[in-house]
Amino acid sequence: MEKKWTPKRICALLIVILLVMMYVGMLIVAIVWPANAPKLFAVCIFATVCIPICAYLGIWLYTKATGKKTIASVPEVPGEEEARKASDADSETL
Repeated sequence: MEKKWTPKRICALLIVILLVMMYVGMLIVAIVWPANAPKLFAVCIFATVCIPICAYLGIWLYTKATGKKTIASVPEVPGEEEARKASDADSETL
């Protein structure tokens, strides 16, 4: 069974490749210049958190710009619109 290459899978793979390249680069630089190792480690920890967040935000912005559904789209809940209208009507009667 062949697995389909979805945008979600491609984005996740690119993030993993980027993080692995960053860690390998940090390891090489830390071996060559050990004095910079603590700073590089802090940068890697920061990037490990920030890169996935930035990727998610980029996908979310793409969703807002094109109107297409992606992994960052908020799923529609059945009956949500009717409940919102009912709560708005209740708040107007107060």
